[in-house]
Amino acid sequence: MPSHPGSEDRLKALANFLPVVSAADFTAGEMVYPPDLPSGVTRVPYSVHSEMVTRFVDMLYRENWITSFNWPQWLETQDARELFEPDGAALAKASEEQLSRVLTVCERRCRFAWGDPLLEDFESGLIARIVRRAADLAKEGNH
Repeated sequence: MPSHPGSEDRLKALANFLPVVSAADFTAGEMVYPPDLPSGVTRVPYSVHSEMVTRFVDMLYRENWITSFNWPQWLETQDARELFEPDGAALAKASEEQLSRVLTVCERRCRFAWGDPLLEDFESGLIARIVRRAADLAKEGNH
């Protein structure tokens, strides 16, 4: 039984990004550090996402991967800590709901952090591991 309405379609929509995020030449974007103004005013750095990252984020919202829950509190749990481990062991066995929670954190924490955690999540391979797990779940057909 699917854990979310349209579950198979939303898994496929996420899995469709696997060739993109796995490509050797994939770039998520960049941080831009504008020079200070002549008056001495420091300008704030900002990120520029690649077109594919913009499409990825749009898809997350369109397919309801970004959900409403107390993500800062969840981020403190053992479950969350394991899912964010760099070795990817827990993420490789994650449920569709767990993927949704991790993606929600990845997207939402950008609003509350210096820099761009989402770019870091792409660069560290976290997003690729999430997408790979979604592809596995879509193939298995039991999510």
